Amino acid sequence: MLLKPVSVSLSAIALVIGLSACANSPNSQTLERTFAADPLLEENEGTPVPPPPPPDPALAPVEGSSELPQDFPETIPPYPNAEFIRTIAPNETPESTKADAGVVTLWQTSDTAEQVRNFYQQQFNQPNWEIVPQANQAGSQPNLIARHNLDLLVNIDVEPQIGMGENSPERVEFLISYVRANPAETTGTTPGAPPPNTIAIEAATPVSQATPEPSATPATPTTLEQVPEQLRPYLRDLEKMGIAIAQSSGNTSANATESPVNLNQGITRKQFARWLLEVNNKIYANQPGKQVRLTPTTANPAFSDVSTTHPDFPVIQGLAEAGIIPSALSGDSSATTFRPDAIITREQLLLWKVPLDLRSNLPSATVDGIKESWGFQDAGKIDPNALRAVYADFQNGERSNIRRAFGYTTLFQPKKEVTRAEAAAALWFFGRQGEGLTVPDAMANPSPVTP
Repeated sequence: MLLKPVSVSLSAIALVIGLSACANSPNSQTLERTFAADPLLEENEGTPVPPPPPPDPALAPVEGSSELPQDFPETIPPYPNAEFIRTIAPNETPESTKADAGVVTLWQTSDTAEQVRNFYQQQFNQPNWEIVPQANQAGSQPNLIARHNLDLLVNIDVEPQIGMGENSPERVEFLISYVRANPAETTGTTPGAPPPNTIAIEAATPVSQATPEPSATPATPTTLEQVPEQLRPYLRDLEKMGIAIAQSSGNTSANATESPVNLNQGITRKQFARWLLEVNNKIYANQPGKQVRLTPTTANPAFSDVSTTHPDFPVIQGLAEAGIIPSALSGDSSATTFRPDAIITREQLLLWKVPLDLRSNLPSATVDGIKESWGFQDAGKIDPNALRAVYADFQNGERSNIRRAFGYTTLFQPKKEVTRAEAAAALWFFGRQGEGLTVPDAMANPSPVTP
């Protein structure tokens, strides 16, 4: 049994000797080339071969990450055709959504990124939401960032570039991240809690710059003591109702996002339109027939300066189609533009609000009728279209918007700008005297009736 290995060894020795003997033969160079080592291997001799690259961090498993976070806010609308993938760990959050953005979740869908963005654009135009203006980012669309009331900041990133690797390229990934103003609160404000002494105003800061604990760098507040005493209760009630009274009007200028909102400053027409629709629908939560519906973006715009891509299109178009805001739809051929960023005036506030109080056609009115009823010295300065609303408001007695928002006055000043505090006072009550509803009435019976 030991003879075979020996014979093999002897054969190998003989082969080596044969090759040595042929070193000077004509075929020696051919043999040398045949058995020579690869020169590339000789070049790298002594250099360790680099290991294969590590997998994408986004593929690294995170304990418990395959389940939706327990505190995932129910107020964030789920995308209908999306699948939750997992929660992203802080150390693997992509550059577009920083790790200090709070909780970051990864989703997939077979729809396009534009469809996802358009869906959330429309959802964040619903009541209680406010889109935070973003600066344009070169080469890509900016993240869609929105606030819910004053306690939740949400970031939708449709271009996260995480790359799950194994999935079909037809599937689009997007991130939903959120930061709570108070992480300990997961169910909202405790019912019956006393109103705060101040209304905290947060600057419209992108999610990428937010901190997990916003209280560490508090924003400058606007105290209620700065507002006329008679208007403070209305602000408190609207705040408890969930109306974003202290949020920016959504201006895209740098000053609008850096400065805290002053409740004594003018309110834009688009902001008042949001409040008008939102408060009306909350007060009449039990009466769907009195609610104003949002208009889908497929409708033909009623105003040339509010296109279907405008963030407030569903609200403004909805009020126009309901005949609340004068437009060509209601027979006003001169109302071709809405001027969303202009400050609403007193006469415009009455023209929009009173129809929702009466729920009927406005009565006819004259300048003399306004002088006799209200006693306004400047009745002649009121726009003819607003005269009827001003006169109808007088018929509402102590529940009139003018008395509640502007107090006793013999000068209506129809072109004077309306402040946020005054707007809150006007929206605190809807309806006719003796049969209307206040904000506290609505909060006392918040459960909507199923239609």
